[in-house]
Amino acid sequence: MKLYHGSPKKLKELKPEQGTGITEFENQNAIFLTDDFHKAALYAISKSLKGKTSFGVIKNKLIIVGNLKPKKGYVYEVNVKAKKGPRGQYSYNKTIKKFRVKKISPKDYEKKIIHVKTKKELMSLIK
Repeated sequence: MKLYHGSPKKLKELKPEQGTGITEFENQNAIFLTDDFHKAALYAISKSLKGKTSFGVIKNKLIIVGNLKPKKGYVYEVNVKAKKGPRGQYSYNKTIKKFRVKKISPKDYEKKIIHVKTKKELMSLIK
């Protein structure tokens, strides 16, 4: 199955990492994937904001608290049989060494980036 992983880093291999999310599925040790290239691209550029502000990818839009700008990222296209989770997410628990990679620029997604003022506003859009 063709799936995608977004990262702010250029990687030589994809390794499972401990997830931190809002569901049990998102809190496992895995490589997290999606079947939507554009959603992976939004995750790739948004991860440059990790630890700096709150953000979320909702309905193919990147919602960012505050005015911080995301940075470039990479989308990795893989062909693996992964476990399906909620909201178009997949998980894979083994290292992946074979993939295609594409560099992503935030400029390519300017119309899909929304800035909000508070985390409360962000959370209201997630529900």
